[in-house]
Amino acid sequence: MQRVAAVCLALILLSAQSSGCFSDDGEVELVPAGDLTVSPSQLVGAQLQSVEFAASSPMMVHVPYLVLDRETGLFTNGTNIHFGGSGSQTIEMIAPPNIQSAFFLLAGGGAFPNDGDWPIRSSNQSWQEWFDSEEFLDEPYSWVEHPVLRENRSGFSPEEGSLHGTGIIDGLSAYEWLEAFADPDSGYNERWGPFTLNDPTYMRAVEYMQGYLQGIGFDAQVHRYWISDFSYAVNVCGYKTGTLYPDEWLVLGAHLDIAEPGSPPGGGSHIGAHDNGAGVALVLEASRGLVEFDHRRTIAVCFWSNEENGYDGVDSWIANIPQGVTVTNYLNADAVGTNWPGYYTLVVDCIPNYDNENIGDQWEMIRMLEWVGSQNNDISGALQLGREIFHDEGYASMKDVDSSDQKRQSISVHDSDRGRSDYERFADQLGVVSVDWGSLTGGSDCYHAPCDTLDTMIDMMVTDNGTGQQNLVESFDLISWWMFTAAMVLDESPIYD
Repeated sequence: MQRVAAVCLALILLSAQSSGCFSDDGEVELVPAGDLTVSPSQLVGAQLQSVEFAASSPMMVHVPYLVLDRETGLFTNGTNIHFGGSGSQTIEMIAPPNIQSAFFLLAGGGAFPNDGDWPIRSSNQSWQEWFDSEEFLDEPYSWVEHPVLRENRSGFSPEEGSLHGTGIIDGLSAYEWLEAFADPDSGYNERWGPFTLNDPTYMRAVEYMQGYLQGIGFDAQVHRYWISDFSYAVNVCGYKTGTLYPDEWLVLGAHLDIAEPGSPPGGGSHIGAHDNGAGVALVLEASRGLVEFDHRRTIAVCFWSNEENGYDGVDSWIANIPQGVTVTNYLNADAVGTNWPGYYTLVVDCIPNYDNENIGDQWEMIRMLEWVGSQNNDISGALQLGREIFHDEGYASMKDVDSSDQKRQSISVHDSDRGRSDYERFADQLGVVSVDWGSLTGGSDCYHAPCDTLDTMIDMMVTDNGTGQQNLVESFDLISWWMFTAAMVLDESPIYD
């Protein structure tokens, strides 16, 4: 049964056609790992780069990373390289940002049919855990581990986040954006609206966001929607048109507004760093990478108004989707960042959900998310612990209870009927499989409170072996890369309910 599940997962995750390497009698043959050489001798983490594979015997090599197809200019989620004998081939791939090794699977033989299947690791398991398992020992495949080193950001110390400060996108850039945006003197605080005809603070933030999106390459638009004779909702969105399916939109979003005075339970926020400046920063950072490349589907990046007061912004946008346009998937970030590698759970929620007692309604999305998360980061243990916490203690234990004194470093990817952010509207109104990255809210003394500041986030993220800023930058890096990679995979193969 495990082997069947593994093969099914491989078919889900590997959008490029999978092929095995078989001998003349149809059996896969073990090829010595030394028969394959990978160049350069060390890959650069978090960067797109040319990688040469040189084989000294017939084999097939499976590359389980994002690979750029030179002919189409589009990315695929993994590829297979055929060698009929000795020779070399070069591909363009993105090396993992936060794991010090890349792994490649090898199979050998004398024939290469087009319908073979690779076995694959469990989605919340690391490559090394799988290679060390009894299950893999029974497989006629070998593997190559190749070193990866991510460059540090110059001018910063590890305690300040230098280890996660370079690449196509990076957590330190997201942190720096939030640091500027959440500064009490920035002019972008008290974003409580707009509820009336004129809210200068909110509109100043909207105009800044529009300029930022336009500057990095999106077609940036401000959408104004009347709610009544005296109030309206305002969203700001950036669009990058797809090359193959322009009328299919993959949407990323976060709400720009913050809890106004009087909001329960904390009485309202002036800055809203965690809820939801951090979500905005992470969506911006993921989008900064996405806009650099072509995609099959249109990428829409939106920052919603009035989430704290009934979802007026996202509801209005959904009601005005152009005729003929469909939304394939939606990725959201709300009240996130104070989580792994700190002592709070990173909660990755997938909806629609129909049975809140068990994980299972959105297994395809859950497995894909676990796969790309553990592909880029050393988090398999955190994912396994998070699933255990979800089963044993439930969703509320991760969002409504401050359990940081237990010093558990966990990530839970699950489906739940608890959705309380803009992603709920995409699932409920459009039937779109939607995802939210979030963390502790109701269990925090600073939820919807004046102490929701960047300094509070830094204080919450101090651990026994890391500073608050160091851990917060790593958290931002994990999530922005997670969103970026998930969007790449969903652009190629949307996941439907």
